[in-house]
Amino acid sequence: MIETSMSNLNLSAYEMVRSNSPVNKPHRVAIGVALALTLSACGDSDLTELNQERIDEALQEFADTTSPVGPVAAMPEAGMQPSEATRQAIDVAEYELVFNDEFNGSEVDSTKWNTKMAWGADAVINDELQHYVDTQANPDSAYNPFLFDGEALIISASETPAALADSANDQPYVSGALTTLGKFDMSYGYVEARVDLPEGASLWPSLWMLGTEFVDLKPQLYMMEYNGSEVNSVFHNYNYTDSEGNLRSPRQHEVVVEGASVGWQTIGMRWLEDELVFYVNGFPTFQVNGENVASQPMYLLMNLAVGGIWVDAPDETTPSPAEFKVDYVRIYQAK
Repeated sequence: MIETSMSNLNLSAYEMVRSNSPVNKPHRVAIGVALALTLSACGDSDLTELNQERIDEALQEFADTTSPVGPVAAMPEAGMQPSEATRQAIDVAEYELVFNDEFNGSEVDSTKWNTKMAWGADAVINDELQHYVDTQANPDSAYNPFLFDGEALIISASETPAALADSANDQPYVSGALTTLGKFDMSYGYVEARVDLPEGASLWPSLWMLGTEFVDLKPQLYMMEYNGSEVNSVFHNYNYTDSEGNLRSPRQHEVVVEGASVGWQTIGMRWLEDELVFYVNGFPTFQVNGENVASQPMYLLMNLAVGGIWVDAPDETTPSPAEFKVDYVRIYQAK
């Protein structure tokens, strides 16, 4: 549940956003082993028990049957590259590129991205410590979290400069967030981003999607979350709200990626009717099936949070500035 200073009116639309719990033990799997889970009307406690019962069955079924992601890959050695068959998450001949940003320019493309979250700059969620600087509304801000090196976007987080102390909502850090709300959304397709993740306590970069209208299932799809203190893992998740207003989820899913904080990692998500398949560096890593997989349009978000309920407090390992780099974002849909 969001911890926020927003009004009740705004909270009602986003009360389930980013509701990760630090006490929930995530599922853990080495890269290349996909876990299939089916979403139903069962509750969170039921899901936990069912997950344990179904893991072996789901893995075996996934290995024995034809799947959109192909056979389960063996756990790769460090640095191993996926086969061409595994790497090809989609057949590009059947898809078209409907959104992309290669981040080769010198500033945020305002035709594609907003530099603020939908719930406003002064909302504090999940006990996070950063204030997101809205450079589109404040082009002369003393801190610009969006840097470009000619080949990639760099979202940077830093201790709040004295010149921003009054406008940063008393938050000790300033950072950046990008969303496509009102500029691009989608239902079904394949999303891929290439990212370079920062190391250090309290750093929480994310690549995720939210329902554009945030009604009905109120879907929250976490393609990638990363904890700067756990440098060999990335995390997937999918949350939705049932007809009684209860949050449902198969729980956060951990994927072991040796050296995740060193160099580029490719994150992918294939969204079909009643099915989500997640990828890391071309390997299928997590699969969710069921009638409660979203069908409504969703928009994309990228951000670098500092602190919060899911990560450690900043310490001497926390760089300032910290950098979350994005080489590209590409979104495909079937023709």
